[in-house]
Amino acid sequence: MMNRNILALSCCLIPGSALLIAACKPATQGKEMETSISPPPAAQIPKAGIEPQVHSHEDDKEKEDHCNEKEEALTLTPDEAAVLAPESKPAVHREFGQTAPLSGQIYRGAGEASLRHGREKQGFAYASCLLTAEMANAITRKSEANFSRPPPSTDLFTGSLLNKEEEEAGWRAGQRELLWEIKDPAISLQVGDIVTGSVPLEIQPRKALAVPVEAVLLTAAGPVVYLRQENSWLRTPVKTGAQDAGWVEILDGLQEKDEVATRSVDALYLLERKKEGGGGHGH
Repeated sequence: MMNRNILALSCCLIPGSALLIAACKPATQGKEMETSISPPPAAQIPKAGIEPQVHSHEDDKEKEDHCNEKEEALTLTPDEAAVLAPESKPAVHREFGQTAPLSGQIYRGAGEASLRHGREKQGFAYASCLLTAEMANAITRKSEANFSRPPPSTDLFTGSLLNKEEEEAGWRAGQRELLWEIKDPAISLQVGDIVTGSVPLEIQPRKALAVPVEAVLLTAAGPVVYLRQENSWLRTPVKTGAQDAGWVEILDGLQEKDEVATRSVDALYLLERKKEGGGGHGH
């Protein structure tokens, strides 16, 4: 009797065990599937939007060509050379006299009567200017200044030093007030007018590399000269400094004895631009 009961109990437990095993089995399969589709290591995943870099020698060649790119010289045809007839002169070292810029205001007009003590006289306008003490010390009574009024006026005036005030009288520390007597026979300068100009300084001239003023062409990109290279002309940017007696100081861009065009400079520039725009040939 007991054996039959055990057999019956076994028959009842077997289906439940089978159901339990069946219920657990899908979970095990799902875990295996999850494991099978897990992402690869981060080192194997390409980042989105980043292409593998491929080194190309052609890229190097393009960069090298770009770095080696130079301004091409302008070569004139025989007809162009005959028409333009460019001339050249060498860059040379020369002495530059140093000048001080002046900016002042008229405090007495030329139409006013002469003062009793004879300091300010009729027929002369008088201006007050401020200069640094160093520049003022390099100006003597023999110094002659040139003055002009702002545009559109084209009037030019000359003046001589009337008086040099003591340094302590300057409106700001380190400056001195200079009074100038300006010839104005037309009585065109009025009290309150602003005048600008320059005066040479009585100091040792300095030597600097220079070219004739007509050799320098001011373009939108800055001043340039045309450097002679046998039968061609190379447009060369330069850095300019002071001007004196028809010469321009060259701070950078040229060396001594470099030949630069001094005639038809603007025509060379226009012809070069025309050839560049027309594929290299001007017609």
